[in-house]
Amino acid sequence: RPRLADDRVGHFLTMYQDFTDDKKDTPYVRYINRWNLEKADPTAAMSPPKQPIVFWLENTIPVKYRDAIAAGVLMWNKAFERIGFKDAIVVKQQPDDADWDPADVRYNTIRWFISTDAGFAIGPSRANPYTGQVYDADISFTENMTRFTRTQFTDLIAPLAESLNSAEEQMKLVRDPRRLCNYAVGAMHQAAFGYSLLEARGSMDAAAEEQFIKDFLTSIAVHEVGHTLGLRHNFRASTLHDVSKLQDAKLTLDEGLTGSVMEYTPVNIAPNGTKQGQYWQTSLGPYDYWAIEYAYKPIAAKTPEEELPELRRIASRVADAKLAYGTDEDAFGTSAIGLDPRTNQWDFGSDPLQYYSDRIRLVRELWAGLETKAAKTGEGYQSLRRAFNRGFSEFAISLLNANKYIGAVYHNRDHVGDPNGRLPYEPVSGAKQRQAMELIKANAFGAKSFDLPPRLLNKLAIDRFWTFEGAPFNTSRLDYPLHAQVLNLQRALLDRMLNPILLARLQDLEVKYLDPKDTFTMADMFGGLQEAIWSEVKSGSEINSFRRPLQREYLRRMTNLVLKPSPGAPEDAATLARYNLNQLRGRIHQTLLTGARMGVATRAHLQESLARIDETLKAQQQRVVN
Repeated sequence: RPRLADDRVGHFLTMYQDFTDDKKDTPYVRYINRWNLEKADPTAAMSPPKQPIVFWLENTIPVKYRDAIAAGVLMWNKAFERIGFKDAIVVKQQPDDADWDPADVRYNTIRWFISTDAGFAIGPSRANPYTGQVYDADISFTENMTRFTRTQFTDLIAPLAESLNSAEEQMKLVRDPRRLCNYAVGAMHQAAFGYSLLEARGSMDAAAEEQFIKDFLTSIAVHEVGHTLGLRHNFRASTLHDVSKLQDAKLTLDEGLTGSVMEYTPVNIAPNGTKQGQYWQTSLGPYDYWAIEYAYKPIAAKTPEEELPELRRIASRVADAKLAYGTDEDAFGTSAIGLDPRTNQWDFGSDPLQYYSDRIRLVRELWAGLETKAAKTGEGYQSLRRAFNRGFSEFAISLLNANKYIGAVYHNRDHVGDPNGRLPYEPVSGAKQRQAMELIKANAFGAKSFDLPPRLLNKLAIDRFWTFEGAPFNTSRLDYPLHAQVLNLQRALLDRMLNPILLARLQDLEVKYLDPKDTFTMADMFGGLQEAIWSEVKSGSEINSFRRPLQREYLRRMTNLVLKPSPGAPEDAATLARYNLNQLRGRIHQTLLTGARMGVATRAHLQESLARIDETLKAQQQRVVN
């Protein structure tokens, strides 16, 4: 029997339009995708299913990893037991002399592939287009999921480009973005970063390494199996615990590191000198039990419509903080720019800003220890470059996620009448937005944000061996493109903060704050940006080689806002840009008059900046007249 969907809980859908009744609010009929599980004994409180969901482990999976992957599959049985199913999921091993092929649609398989150019794990499934009944699922791992964690990773590619664009760019390439999952790719980044940091600390022996990898595979397997059971991503589940409780292994083994294994969970590394808890999520979270209950709980009814009272009762628990839910379209995509900062990939904690601050400290710890811990006698310097890149990716992810607090709104899926019901939209407090602004200013827009030891920078070498793809001939630069990496991150932050949607939201928020005293306005953001990016014109200090490109990027964006604002940008943004350029012009002019000892590069940069501002303020604005 099909089961009707509810937007408070995240499941994949099968849907159609029914035009036989024009009294309904919508012609859409939406069923969730689920397996046909029925109790062998419908009268028993606990019963095995008539037909369990069987997954076969392909015989190509290395023997040493089979138990870890099976553990991730079977973990879901705990959720089914709560609704009366015993052994709903069964794992079997494909024998070496099997007379069937893993691609046979009659078998649900977990397969192990060789891939020379990418690591991934995917969990696609097929459902009946009339009812949503899942009838086949196959999960695929690539062997370099484990190899890349340990060895060569992001050697020649720009790691920042992947971390910034992977989700948004992949969404453009898939027909149905709801089914996009790049968890395994990002998880490899996380595993590699954690491995590098632990290696730099000297706390990764052979036994610890093997357990680290096995728990990593278990966490990937349980996530992908969740997709085959019909569950969508849950990117708000990471807010389950306070950051201070993340290393409490007893708590996280019982409740999960996050509220759901359908989250994109980062590697959980304790601050140096403190007790280490779980690295990876190896337990279901509260949301997972709830989502399985909604999808698979046996309900005495003859039609899908007769199930609705019980389904609505289950879904009405939406306000429970442990059941927090936000999915792909809430986390990224044009419509979600900066909306709810709690719905993110690769974060932890009920106070994400605290987590981002802690994560940045871990990155700086990694960088500080690279020269003495990561480089091994007799080996090349590639390990330093790999580890540095891993840290830079984490650095970027933390700042880009923190950026979402600016102009942000908490979004809730509650329905009218739900217990402890919340407003659909709640503006993020001005205090939180200012806290995010300070984090970004200190770590991305500060004068000393990227002060790094020259000796370390001169050791970031690449592997000089040839590959099938033609490296090193296809490598644009042998040395490390540090300024380009930094500027890419700074551009991404500016792009989000000055996006027309975000600017319009900042304007709207001025009348939506429940506490008028705790606001953050567009003027606050413009003023904070200029203060951070142009601090030298106030202090009279030299402008270094990281700051000059950033300041030019700032001028380009202010000029565009004044002369040719993007469609959708409020006119307040243009007037604030002109106001701030006028203010900046005066300060630069004064600095040039009084800064007699400044270097040639700084003086030339300021003179050019002053000329650009003058041309902008004198130019005729392009206006649209109706």
